[in-house]
Amino acid sequence: MNNSKIRLLSDEVINKIAAGEVIERPASVVKELIENSLDAQSSFIKVQIEEGGKSKITITDDGEGMSLEDLNLCYIRHSTSKLQVADDLFALRTNGFRGEAVASIAAISKLTIISKTKDMSAGNKITLLGGEVQNQTATSAPIGTTFIIEDLFYNTPVRKQFLSSNNAEATRILDVITRLAIAHPKVRFEYKNAAKDMFIGNKTDLKNRLAEALSSNIAKKLIPLTYADARISVTGFISPAESSTRKRGRFYLYIKNRPFSNSLIVKAIQKAYEAYAKSIAPVAVLFLDMPDEYFDVNVHPAKKEVRFSNPSEIYTAVYRAVKNTLYQETFGDSATINLKGYSDSQAIRDAGHSWSHFDEKPPVPNSKNSSLLELEESISQDLFSSPEFGTVITLSNQSFQRQEDTLQFTPPSFLQLADTYILSQDKEGILIIDQHAAHSRVLFEEALATFNENKKIVAQELLFAELMEFTTVEKSILKEILTQLNSLGFDIEDFGGNHCRVRAIPGTLSISKAEQSIRDIIEQVQEENYSESIPFDSLIKIWASTTAFRANEKLSHDTIVALVNQLLKTEEPLESPFGKPTMIRIPIEDIHKKFKR
Repeated sequence: MNNSKIRLLSDEVINKIAAGEVIERPASVVKELIENSLDAQSSFIKVQIEEGGKSKITITDDGEGMSLEDLNLCYIRHSTSKLQVADDLFALRTNGFRGEAVASIAAISKLTIISKTKDMSAGNKITLLGGEVQNQTATSAPIGTTFIIEDLFYNTPVRKQFLSSNNAEATRILDVITRLAIAHPKVRFEYKNAAKDMFIGNKTDLKNRLAEALSSNIAKKLIPLTYADARISVTGFISPAESSTRKRGRFYLYIKNRPFSNSLIVKAIQKAYEAYAKSIAPVAVLFLDMPDEYFDVNVHPAKKEVRFSNPSEIYTAVYRAVKNTLYQETFGDSATINLKGYSDSQAIRDAGHSWSHFDEKPPVPNSKNSSLLELEESISQDLFSSPEFGTVITLSNQSFQRQEDTLQFTPPSFLQLADTYILSQDKEGILIIDQHAAHSRVLFEEALATFNENKKIVAQELLFAELMEFTTVEKSILKEILTQLNSLGFDIEDFGGNHCRVRAIPGTLSISKAEQSIRDIIEQVQEENYSESIPFDSLIKIWASTTAFRANEKLSHDTIVALVNQLLKTEEPLESPFGKPTMIRIPIEDIHKKFKR
């Protein structure tokens, strides 16, 4: 009798586990198979999907193709043409290499593969279900390979449950394709969602490919970047310091032409921009090259992340590359900035990673290089350095008195601090109101009340319609939410390609903020990754946040007074729609302590 609790897993279970690690969603399938197409020296790759890739994905290339022998091996786990010995893992020049992708896809779908090499008179076709061969025949086919994936996750329904809406999944696929297309401008890419063209990338150079992938408006502003030291080179394009129109930066990072993500490099880019831009939201397309022993792509099953053996050296190289480029752009091509004193320890400190043991306080400004605003910021940082200073106001700890369902107080005056916060006082101390969070709450509740009465937000028609250009990904997201945006007071119509025309905007939104508001809405919708179509109340929250007064926006005294009064009439005056505090109080007792009274 066998009393062992440990059992060997069946091949079926093993393959499903492997599939779960490598194939997270339809976009994962597309990424893995495009990488294989690129490794097969394809010059043309076509992707077609149905229902966001859930029901069908077809990927066709004109690459080298597979012989019958290779076709019968490609769907077996750990079969690969790219590795012979373990050391090959650290000297790779290919995209796919582990031999897990096709096996993982086959384990959780109905998979058909058609392939032909230039030496074959006819192609071969094989069909699998759940990794098991169902049929194999000869067939007429062009040189290259076609993968047809149907009913993805049919035998893993729990994973299928966690997929997003069809439009959201299609947009994720678009992001994967554009990132790979940027790295391979000499390859033609086509992407269709049902019968609709989503992305066309012609054989071209990198700058023109960036125009196709990111929009011509972004691409024409990018400045070239070239940097090399003894071991590391960085090339690519970055946006000028003052050209950002977004809340978040957009980073396209590549190593040996493979797309990857790495927070350390993102921090290096942002740090380099700090001296030149108030809003650090650049576009950066960077290609890194370095010795193979400097990096490891085996950290993540889907090869999304890269680990560096010398992170501070990589950080320093990227920081110098971006900083030099921005400096030359600002002061002329002949200008150079001396960064030789930028040490590895400084790089680690700037990166702020867990291996750093530095715990520095903010520097105290001096009269030679500091403004009054910097001084105020230093005092504020010091004041809030201990958790007991600065209390978020709660309903159980407030100085307001509710009279006829309205919170009221009559402060003697208001002061706007750093064009971001509204300062006042009550009987318990100093009140600091975040003007953005406060206005977001006001707009959110006003919009909710309007829709609860089955009305639309009043729109203001523009005298001249505004033409806006988007990236392919942004345009896809915009189409998904156009109907809801119309209810919020926008009138936006498709104008072909990556362009849309804005005919009207909400009455509460200034014309100068309209374009930025639309872009911010798209960015936040993309960040949220909703599993289904975006709920309308969630979109209202995003709309309120993007429409509200921003940080660093100067307000008149009358506007401040009106805002505070409107805030106090809302149902939840102490929280923004996203649950952040609209105001905090610094108790007078804590101020006494600071002055040692």
